[in-house]
This record gives sequence, C-alpha cells and structure tokens, in this order.
Amino acid sequence: MAEVHLKELTKKFGKVSAVDNLTLTFRNKQLTVLVGPSGCGKSTLLRTIAGLEMPTEGSVYIEDTLVNNVPTWDRNIAMVFQSYALYPHMDVFKNIAFPLQAKKVPKAEIKQRVEHVVEILGIAELSHRKPRELSGGQMQRVAIGRAIVRKPDVFLMDEPLSNLDAKLRVNMRAELKHLQKDLGVTMIYVTHDQAEAMTMANTLVVMNSGRIQQAGDPEEVYRYPRNMFTAGFIGSPAMNFIECYFDSERNLLVNQSFNYKAPATVRESLRGKLVENLILGVRPEDISVSLSPSPYAVPCAVYMTEPLGKEVLLTLKIGSLLIKAIVSLHLGLSTGEKGWIKFEEEAIHLFDGISGEVIPLPQLEDN
Repeated sequence: MAEVHLKELTKKFGKVSAVDNLTLTFRNKQLTVLVGPSGCGKSTLLRTIAGLEMPTEGSVYIEDTLVNNVPTWDRNIAMVFQSYALYPHMDVFKNIAFPLQAKKVPKAEIKQRVEHVVEILGIAELSHRKPRELSGGQMQRVAIGRAIVRKPDVFLMDEPLSNLDAKLRVNMRAELKHLQKDLGVTMIYVTHDQAEAMTMANTLVVMNSGRIQQAGDPEEVYRYPRNMFTAGFIGSPAMNFIECYFDSERNLLVNQSFNYKAPATVRESLRGKLVENLILGVRPEDISVSLSPSPYAVPCAVYMTEPLGKEVLLTLKIGSLLIKAIVSLHLGLSTGEKGWIKFEEEAIHLFDGISGEVIPLPQLEDN
C-alpha cells in the first residue's frame, strides 16, 4: 500500500478551477473521505489522482514517485464508480477475474484470487450469476471485488453507494469500513453525504469550490469547525447561524429579535470591544428548551414540530428569527406553544460575519 501526496494541485476546465491549488497527503492504510456539495471538485480530484484527468498545475505523487505523466494503467490504482460498470454478458466470477485476465495472470492464480475475494465479500454463491440476476447491493460487491482482486496500492471510490436504498447504504458503508481495515489498504472515498462521511472516515476532508475547507479527525471537524461552511455542512440538522453584535458594556450578544447574555468565553475573547458583523453558531442538539422561564433564557414559540422517534426536531420562532432545536419527545411541546431556550455555553461557536472564519474562544474553567 502507499501514500498519495498532492502538491499545489490545480485542475482547470477553461477558466473554471475545479481543483484550486490543493496540497494534501492521503495517509497509508487510512480511509480518507472527501465530502462536499455537488460541483466542489471531489470527483475531479479523484479522477486526477487516477490519471483520468491531467493536472493543469502541480504534482501527484504515489509514495515518492511523480505520476503526472504515468498512464492510468501503470499507476496500480483501482477505482470503483457510482455506476457498477459490470460486463452484462459475464458472470460474477468472470467480471471479477477480468482485470487479471487482461494482465495475463496464470489461470490457477486467477482462480485462487477470485475465490478468495468472493469469500471475503460473501458472494461466493453468486459466482455464476449474470449482473441482471443480482440486486443493487450484490452488484456493488462485485464492483468492489473487481477492484480488490488486483491488489492495488490505492483504492479510489467515487460515491459507490449512492444508487442503493437507505437501509442498504447503512449496511454497506459498515461493511466497506470493516473491509478497508481488514485489508489494510489506502482508500480515498468521495461522497456528498455528510453522515456517510462522518461514520466512515479516519480522516475527513471538507471541500468547497475546489478548495479544502478543513481536514482532520471527523469528531474534531464536527466540534471545532474552522469556518461557517464547514460548520453548516457537517452536522444534521445543520448548525443555526444567528447574526448579532457584541455589546461589551452590557456583555450581551445582540440580535434584532433578542439579547443573549454572552458566555464567559465570548466575553474573554471580545473584552473591551464593540464588535459588529458577528455570527453566533449553535447546533440544534446544543439548545435546551424548557416550559418555564429561567434567568437569561429567551422566550420563543413553537413554529413546527418534526418527530424523529425518541426525539423531536423543533422549529422555534423568536421574533422574526427561526432556529432549530432537538429535544426529548417527553417534553411535549406542540405547535403554537410557548417555551424558553438557552444555549449550551461550551458548544457555542462565533464566526466573523464578513470572512466567515471562526473566532477562537478560550477554554475557561468557570463561566
């Protein structure tokens, strides 16, 4: 297996930069997930690593070898696409064996390797079926098997589960993560589904407009987003963003619909300043809702309820502002009822309203 190094990589289509001056290392034997909205450059980046697209500028290295001018078939990379791309006239065994046959691997070795792969993937009993006789999940396993059997240095996966139904996607992503760990392979996985990205990744790379917004451990990216894009994209339901400014004389975060007592971390960070163009960020699960008033709580009305099983997603109205909160089903709030909210102070995020970058808040023991 091998590491992949990208150095100042740019890929342009005309005047549009699909990948914009990107430097990144995909670590050996790790599952790195590229996540972002459609059109952010994820698939273009994957295709450039594979050699299906030539970089406009910059370099692609596999280990210490520069591969910019190395043909795709000589990079020892296997790619699994969104479409299964199986040969309809071949059975499962022959579909998986095809890359080895193309390389003129001896028949005995082909048989041994294919039988090993179908056993790993749990599809040995399907070996003589044609693709039309398989379910979506089974076809996806065959496509993955065709990649595994080659024993490549790097696995590239471009939204391989997007054609599956929701339940099967959950099962397959668990199987893929387990398989990657068992094989000890370097895998680069592309998805626009942030839940899929969070659950699968060893390293999470958030992209937008061809650039990396943040890269790191999934929990770190979730808890400490560096900008509003990452904060809003990672997490479901999305983070609430509230325009405000800081009134240092009264120690208040002031919005046109309400004032909120600034936590100690905010006061420490913005002490002695009148700061305008702030964005207060708070996730729905970090908002506590009560039926009775308490000091510094903000009154609200329930605008909409969305049951989620044991929890309820509330849309709350405060003046002209709508925010989302996740509460226990047992709270029993219905549309039109009044409540009071507080933000979990240690979970508050503050962003510059102009640049969108996070404003670091100190970690204080006492609020």
